[in-house]
Amino acid sequence: MSVKDSDIRSCCSRNLLIERRALLACSLAMTLPGLGIPAARADPADPRAARPQPGDHLVFISGDRREQIIAPADLTVGALPTLAYPMDPASRSIRDGSRVNMILLLRVNPDEIAESDRSRAADGIVAFSAICTHYGCPVTGLDQAAKNLACKCHGSIFDPRNNAEVIGGPAPRRLAALPLKLEEGELKVAGGFSGAVGQQR
Repeated sequence: MSVKDSDIRSCCSRNLLIERRALLACSLAMTLPGLGIPAARADPADPRAARPQPGDHLVFISGDRREQIIAPADLTVGALPTLAYPMDPASRSIRDGSRVNMILLLRVNPDEIAESDRSRAADGIVAFSAICTHYGCPVTGLDQAAKNLACKCHGSIFDPRNNAEVIGGPAPRRLAALPLKLEEGELKVAGGFSGAVGQQR
């Protein structure tokens, strides 16, 4: 199954920021299950498939700074979500062996974060699983008006200031949160995902 023209038009009509690279990633995410390729599964013995661990750094997934460590200054309020993978600080092995390790980072106004979620944030930076709970597409969009996270495949909307609660679209549940911490000015993972990651079959 591939992304339909009607899905793309629907996303555009919702005033989402459409980024060519993210749209291609969404198309790939939609196509792989149809080919029978277990895109979200990996060999559990592969250390690259291990889930994020406390103390892990976060690195850019793509672009000119691919595989470089993300610093707090790289994330600004109002910018599109940044996609990242965790990296073991000792071995410098990037945990990119499974799509479910894909993380989205976003900086929001710290005062707007729900009080119950502030302990997971680091200076306004929040992290969630980047895999939509509806069909497993990567969540890479940002609603221009409300600054909510948006899945470009089918229009699910998540509130990053309230634990990625679903506020629109077909997603059945929120995105799993990943707690962060600042340690000597460095952005690091503070714990595991808060719940189930991605689409549940």
